[in-house]
Amino acid sequence: GFELADLLYDSTETAFSAWEWTANLGAPAALVAGAVLVTLSETREDMAPRKTDKRWVRTAKQTMRFLLLSSFALEVVSIFVGTVTGSVLLSHGDQVAKKVVGYASPLALLHHHHEFEYLTVQIGFLQGLFNWLAAVALEIFIPKEGENKSARRMNQCLASWLVSLTLWITAFYNHHLTFYSDYASMLKNYAVLFVKRYFLSSPVRPLSFLYGPAIAVSMWLSWRAFKSPPEDDDE
Repeated sequence: GFELADLLYDSTETAFSAWEWTANLGAPAALVAGAVLVTLSETREDMAPRKTDKRWVRTAKQTMRFLLLSSFALEVVSIFVGTVTGSVLLSHGDQVAKKVVGYASPLALLHHHHEFEYLTVQIGFLQGLFNWLAAVALEIFIPKEGENKSARRMNQCLASWLVSLTLWITAFYNHHLTFYSDYASMLKNYAVLFVKRYFLSSPVRPLSFLYGPAIAVSMWLSWRAFKSPPEDDDE
């Protein structure tokens, strides 16, 4: 909090408009999060790996469930960071004239002063949407017991259209980006900012001694889950 104590904006009116953007993005993020929970609830039993599953089916089921939970988490992060950033935007005053930065839009203000937060909100929403679409496509594509040839072909068709939709959304998004060349460059910048802020910052963040090991444990548990052999499963 103290690191932002002296922050001032060119215009509080512009900051207010930036806050409106962060608030408005929370609604679609909440809708996606709700849809994810419904999908997870409806598919939890069918998508549980079974001993008789082929290897690729088993991996697809595990990936599908991981995508759903990560989608929900990303949307929640987008909403949370957007809300907190909105509070920050409304907590600071105007710059004196001689120190004006010169950004011409609310998002330019957000990008200039709060790039990490801007990227978190954007990526959290979009990647959460992508993960949900990918999970739904996988759920449709995975063969079901008793599925006939016509149903199988239709499911392959539907999964293919969802993949096509995801690719088009990415192309549309890349075409309308302002501060970055494409979505991949956003992810790259975000990774750099994340590491600098939460692992290489000075002074060291006390909570890094907690979330650092927590992330490491979560990664190990993820590896163990995906490597779990069929022999460990009960029919």
